[in-house]
Amino acid sequence: MKINEAVFSRLSLNYTCFFLYLGIMAPFWAMWLENKGLSPSEIGIIIAVPHFMKIFMAPLISQAADRRDEYWRPLIICTSLSVLFSAFYFVVADFWPLFFITVAVNISMPAIMPLLETITVSQTTKHHLNYGWIRSFGSASFIVASVFMGWFLKSNSVDYVVWVSFGCLCLIFISALFLPRGNKKISSKSSNTSPIIDLLKQPNFIWFLCAVGLLQMSHGVYYSMGSIHWKNSGINEDIIGLLWAIGVIAEIAVFIFMGKIIDRTSTRLIFAIIGVLGALRWAVMGFSVSLPILFAVQLIHGLTFGASHFAAINYLSKNIDTKFSGSAQSLYTAFPLGLGMALSTYFGSLLFENFGGNAYYAMSLLCFLTVLLTIPRFSRKI
Repeated sequence: MKINEAVFSRLSLNYTCFFLYLGIMAPFWAMWLENKGLSPSEIGIIIAVPHFMKIFMAPLISQAADRRDEYWRPLIICTSLSVLFSAFYFVVADFWPLFFITVAVNISMPAIMPLLETITVSQTTKHHLNYGWIRSFGSASFIVASVFMGWFLKSNSVDYVVWVSFGCLCLIFISALFLPRGNKKISSKSSNTSPIIDLLKQPNFIWFLCAVGLLQMSHGVYYSMGSIHWKNSGINEDIIGLLWAIGVIAEIAVFIFMGKIIDRTSTRLIFAIIGVLGALRWAVMGFSVSLPILFAVQLIHGLTFGASHFAAINYLSKNIDTKFSGSAQSLYTAFPLGLGMALSTYFGSLLFENFGGNAYYAMSLLCFLTVLLTIPRFSRKI
């Protein structure tokens, strides 16, 4: 079956732009904040803000979008507001101004990804497209951004991080203008209650949020203090960029080559396997900064993030009524990627401030808890 190349290209372009932005922010934003004089705990607070804001803003905006006839206009509004407020980063340097600007940016930013994912899932179903291939464009752009920025910062000021990230955010807005309209499949049935309330009444959905939440939370120290830990251990910025990139290369391999396996495998088994390997990854990173070992365990990122995210999207597409699609995506963003990551990045930064790289052992424990939570589900078919 011939794919719709125009739709495929537009969706891939938006993921490419979004992950160019993440490829700058995830490895190097903490380093930019440290350069402004913030302590590890203050950096943890700033980095936790976007995750905390996801708890409220993603469900509110996505539920409102679920009640519209399409998701494109809400996405455009969110991207434009994020660009507007991000411009204020150029004129501040102290903790509290940075904190409040980050809050303002993340009034709308948390809804961008769930809205984009909702549009993408709808379009992949409608046009028989491969979600993994589309998502892999985003992962590839993350690699390009992190490697290039790491190489660039080796001989240039870290202040360029805010300039490049703002430029990437503008590209997200421009690419969103070209996304397909009419993304919602209208259901003839209506609900008298909130879509969010209906979803939170489903025990299987609650289990899903908790299990994937623990897996995502295990990345807290890595996302907030990972680059700083490596830099403090004598690893240069260009190598740090490569370390981030190798993890995302593994993620791309999962998206491209493991889609059919994930589609045919129960969610519970996928989460259990990821939990075991994730516990190993973080335990090793807790005691070693040897580059060969770090490059090896970074490959597990393809599972701890890539496979868990792919399995989550697969679960939502198969088990959630289409009329609740936006709200379900937003709850996935709000709790595992929002509340969970907010707590994990903040407390992870506190642990790092007191225990250094040993903070990774707490992340290993979160993965082990995922295994324990998943084992009772093996008598069920999800």
